Amino acid sequence: GPVVFHPAMRTLIRDGQTMALTEKESDILLALYDAGGAALSRQTLLDQVWGYASTVETHTLETHMYRLRQKVEVDPANPVLILTDDQ
Repeated sequence: GPVVFHPAMRTLIRDGQTMALTEKESDILLALYDAGGAALSRQTLLDQVWGYASTVETHTLETHMYRLRQKVEVDPANPVLILTDDQ
């Protein structure tokens, strides 16, 4: 696709521009990649990336996804690479 992800360096290249990723942003992308195109639930990502139990109430995933879309998507308001069920 239009984006190249380098997990070991925690970088993303889009349109020739290299962007640094946070540890959690990189972990989210790795989890999505490892899923092989299958959808992952919110709880699965919280568990895999943060180790949170299902009883934890947090909006950290939504915040990280918003920031990640700003880096990954050409038009973050109309994502085509990182989709959620509310789109």
